[in-house]
Amino acid sequence: MTKKQRTILLAILAIAGVLVIAVVGSGIWVVRSLVENVSMNEAAATRSFDDVRARFGDKGPVFALRDGPVLLRRPPETQPAATLKTLHIQRWDDHTERMSRIDLPFSLLRMKDGLFRLKADPNATGLSFSTSLRVADIERYGPALLVDDTMPNGNRVLIWSD
Repeated sequence: MTKKQRTILLAILAIAGVLVIAVVGSGIWVVRSLVENVSMNEAAATRSFDDVRARFGDKGPVFALRDGPVLLRRPPETQPAATLKTLHIQRWDDHTERMSRIDLPFSLLRMKDGLFRLKADPNATGLSFSTSLRVADIERYGPALLVDDTMPNGNRVLIWSD
């Protein structure tokens, strides 16, 4: 290998390394922008959950998380009037008094055409559940309160779409 070939190879490897670092850095930035963790007391967390529930009136959640399969509480009533933009997940950790919120764009969820799994580790939450859903199944409900449950260990989770 000549000196010129070695220089070209090193330049290609350096450019590839910079691109990998840029992609990983961008991925970390995107994930961190989707997740928000805030310390708050239980009263503030309850108000936050109540504010979300108030948006949906007296309609209960679509799914119930229970030990075993996820239960469907109600079928979709009609075809949704609008395209959903965001899936919100809000979780209150009773022990650390920390509210975590994740806002996932539906455009990102739609990229995966097949089933996606919801699964909870029984050691972390005291509850074991697993189910497979399609994004289209969730979209059939339109803007809706999807999950509103309290886990056996005191943690609460609220999932809604808009």
